[in-house]
Amino acid sequence: MQFGYSIPNNQGVEDPCDLVDLAVEAEKAGFSSVWVAEHLFHSSYVLERLGDRPYHDAMTVLTAVAMATKNVRLGTSVLVLPWHDPARLGKMVATLDHLSHGRVVLGVGVATTEDEFNNLGVDFKSRGRRADEVLGAMQALWTQNMPEFAGEFYNYSGLKFSPKPLQKPYPPILIGGSSGPAFRRTVRFGDGWHTLRQPPAKFAEGRKRLEGMMAEAGRDSASLRYSISIQARFDAPASDKPVGERTTLQGSADDMIAIIRAYEAAGLQEMAVNFRSSTREQNLETMHRFCDEVVAKL
Repeated sequence: MQFGYSIPNNQGVEDPCDLVDLAVEAEKAGFSSVWVAEHLFHSSYVLERLGDRPYHDAMTVLTAVAMATKNVRLGTSVLVLPWHDPARLGKMVATLDHLSHGRVVLGVGVATTEDEFNNLGVDFKSRGRRADEVLGAMQALWTQNMPEFAGEFYNYSGLKFSPKPLQKPYPPILIGGSSGPAFRRTVRFGDGWHTLRQPPAKFAEGRKRLEGMMAEAGRDSASLRYSISIQARFDAPASDKPVGERTTLQGSADDMIAIIRAYEAAGLQEMAVNFRSSTREQNLETMHRFCDEVVAKL
């Protein structure tokens, strides 16, 4: 099992420089990856959590982190594809891949915040079709010298696109979500499945379903990478649910280890752990405690 650290760009940290410092500390502590989240407006549950505090831009923070670190992979958990123009996002990702010497991992999803879609002028009901098209368009942009792509929302022809990503053919694409469309998107475009709020038992079911769908599509399911974004809390008692039904790492170190073991047995390969704190000090304290009391005992 590998462990990633979720940079709290979505937790109301006032100074974004603290986010970069935390990523550097995570690398020093031995985390394999660092991850950022994305929302553009303080919609619904984001407003409830943050109030007037900031939600810093995912790709800007990750670019700063790329220049301050050397080895950790740089993940998005997740970018909301329907909000992005594929040519602009494709150029950002490719540039970041070069700046980081090939460390980008692109986690993507479609989101459920309809009010945010309305503010952005993006049709909520077509978000799945638009996400699929963004992925297809970016694959064309990244792999064709003169990209040719014709879709419902985006069309490219007759112009060169550069740079191409450093990783070939492009950075790993991890598909977020656990719906039917998300699974189909994983089979069609994904190099991995990146989920959240899935307990070990549900994750195991999802993985089995994906393996069957991959086989039907003629793809080797062994090529998929499985990861999850999950919260870790030492300040909450262990859940009274069976280990296979727990969705948060909480309680004692032994409680957390039991849940991690359950995910590992279900085939999970990486956890992006978030500590849900807006202070640099508390993030550092919990980060090192997690490494010393949990990871060191696995």
